Amino acid sequence: VGHPAIVKEVFGPGTSKNWVKLSKDDSTLYLTHSKPDPKLDNKAMLYTGSDSGWKHTRVALTPFFYNKDFTSVDKDMDRVICEHIDLAVSDNGGHSELLNMTLAITIDLVVQLLYSVALKGDDFKNLVKSLAGYITPGSPSLYDGTLDLPGGASCFDYHRKVGAEIGRNAKPGTLASIICASAIPEELKDENLAFFLEALTPAFASFWCICHALTDKTGEMAKKIKNDPIFRQQCIKESLRMYPPVPSLFPRIAQKDMEIPNPLYDERKTPTARSWFGSIPVEERKTIKIKKGIRAFVIPSVLHYDERFWFNPESFMPERWEKDPFLLEMKNTAATAIFEKRKTVNYGGLLSTATEKIKSKSRLNFLEEISKFFAGNKTSSNIRNFMFGHDHETFMADASYDNLAVRTGPDVMELQPWCYMPMGLGMHACLGRRLALRMVDAILYNFLDNEVTFYNGMVPSMFATKTHYERVQGIDCVYYMPADPAYITVNPRKSLSFKDKANMRVSVVDYVELRKSGIKSKKLTDLLAEAMLADDSDDSSSDEE
Repeated sequence: VGHPAIVKEVFGPGTSKNWVKLSKDDSTLYLTHSKPDPKLDNKAMLYTGSDSGWKHTRVALTPFFYNKDFTSVDKDMDRVICEHIDLAVSDNGGHSELLNMTLAITIDLVVQLLYSVALKGDDFKNLVKSLAGYITPGSPSLYDGTLDLPGGASCFDYHRKVGAEIGRNAKPGTLASIICASAIPEELKDENLAFFLEALTPAFASFWCICHALTDKTGEMAKKIKNDPIFRQQCIKESLRMYPPVPSLFPRIAQKDMEIPNPLYDERKTPTARSWFGSIPVEERKTIKIKKGIRAFVIPSVLHYDERFWFNPESFMPERWEKDPFLLEMKNTAATAIFEKRKTVNYGGLLSTATEKIKSKSRLNFLEEISKFFAGNKTSSNIRNFMFGHDHETFMADASYDNLAVRTGPDVMELQPWCYMPMGLGMHACLGRRLALRMVDAILYNFLDNEVTFYNGMVPSMFATKTHYERVQGIDCVYYMPADPAYITVNPRKSLSFKDKANMRVSVVDYVELRKSGIKSKKLTDLLAEAMLADDSDDSSSDEE
């Protein structure tokens, strides 16, 4: 799916009867044309379609993820992160590879917060190794015992065994205990106990965000991220745009024949001449016909870099989210309809200075004005005609007009939300996104608070010389894996006790938390006013159908 209008048709509200998610096995067969490996059979909730097992799990776990006050675990997260930073200092003088640290920290946070277990020594190291191998299916350690795991177990078998063991003995009130006590079929409980060990999005989201913070040699960005909890969320949101956690969303299959409007159709254009047997070009078809059984899938990064909807998409620009800093939005209130129509990212790929100009005129008058301007650039008064030729300049003027017409189209603002999907879309959106964002926030803050720098001040080559797509490892990975290592140094602030440090961090991951935080500033007051918060509800489940 390469256009947000079609993404909306597949993943939008009320589409669950038209499109059903494929299971992992069916997706593997569809995308790779190869049979799924029976050794990797997994029926946890993420890997199934919209079957009864998924529904049982979703119903059982939604209250925990949507209703729990995760601010209550902030200090526990700070403690775990600081322990790993202190370990890096004592073992290696503070020098380490960044993904090594964020991955180990995320696994430790998941185990302690969701299972209420603190694994130590070889038990923890073996779990980290097994998960690192499992999320990299191209790794040779996935099947054999090259990682020297107990009993020569594979990465897949080992982490599933650990998940079941610690989950079955989890304390009451933990996610693991809820799974064990729920109505989820018994054969699926161990599957889901193991699955949540694989929820490692915070490791990669924090990796990319920390790296971009450190590429600013003045240190001003790192300082602002640490001190401004709202700007911190903008940076996290921008990192998730540039490096969405997963390479693709699971395919959906059409449940019936459908016909939808063609977003590429332009009635103003003259139809092209074609032969007797010629087919009608896609751009000239008013509708798109979809047959039952058609499969559709989305690669988030393609839409996250679509220049029709993003200005300068290859650049890390947290300021693009200044009017809409939170990934999690207010849901299910009287103001939702108004809130969702806020023009938060300006007119797609245009500079923000163009927004007010377009608002002040009707679009037709605006297009008429720019049409006259570009017509003037086709004449001899444009000196470029003498330099590059009349035909070239005519083509470029027409192309510039078409580009501006598309970027100011009436659907641009409506489609903007369907160009951004770091946590998935629809009923199968990431269930644990509220907790995941808190983990990213905590990791990012604590690394900056401990004065993290690139090793010897050297910016890794993937940020100094490579484009965004060259920074990602081109192998079979579950997550967006960095292509190159990022070596860092952390310098703990010894003058402060952990207790003092833990009381310093202020984090807000949505508008409800913003209001409750007690933070006072004109910027934040304006954000709250625009959001039109009417109550304290924070049901982040508007994508439930």
